[in-house]
Amino acid sequence: MEVNQVKNGNYSHYYDFRTSDSRSAILKTLLEALPLNTLSQPSDESLFLLDVGCNLGHFTAKVKRIVHEVTGRKICAAGLDIDPVLCERASSAVPDVDFLCGNILEIATQRQPEDPIATYVRQHGIAEFDVVCCFSVLMYVHLNGGDEGLRSALDYLCRRGKVLILELQPWKKYRDQVRRLKRSSGEEYPRYGELAWRGGCGKLEGFITGHIVENGFELLQESSERTEFDRQLWVFRRKADHF
Repeated sequence: MEVNQVKNGNYSHYYDFRTSDSRSAILKTLLEALPLNTLSQPSDESLFLLDVGCNLGHFTAKVKRIVHEVTGRKICAAGLDIDPVLCERASSAVPDVDFLCGNILEIATQRQPEDPIATYVRQHGIAEFDVVCCFSVLMYVHLNGGDEGLRSALDYLCRRGKVLILELQPWKKYRDQVRRLKRSSGEEYPRYGELAWRGGCGKLEGFITGHIVENGFELLQESSERTEFDRQLWVFRRKADHF
């Protein structure tokens, strides 16, 4: 399967140009500030983590370590990426994480014949993941799938995890990405002009976070600090009456 790296954001050399990464420190600060009952206290049971859009798995491994440090729990981690080549390389580089190949947009809209996430859940005998992460991926879902596709992906993630950790790109990054795709291949995102979920100064992020709240989640933490790529992190927890 050939994957357009620019169109889908699965850059094979992503970590070559993101050598400085402030997300780890921001994430640890956010998790340490969560209410004590957000993630279960230390026990003999494993905590299950899913990282959607894992690329080569380097940051997945960091998230796994951070969640372990914060919770004291053994972490069973899985990463999902659209690119089978990256998944194969990640499996060799990070052997203590399970890597799954799949397109979250096609999985959520049931256009991918098999759902590797559902298969993983079934094989491990769990109902859902304790934590689902999605870092800098939803912009590509949105540009390729439109508002409807993004809503489907968000609904799917909400069904799969008790706690969601998201890194969202601001609207300015969307405009930059549209120009980047046009410059690199002459292609366009056909649904870009139709997007109703758009706007700077936090308006776009408000649409996304509001939809997650409508799915029965509460916003626990929003990072006051931005990453070196001008992005924030959000942490959501499903409300008790929606389990």
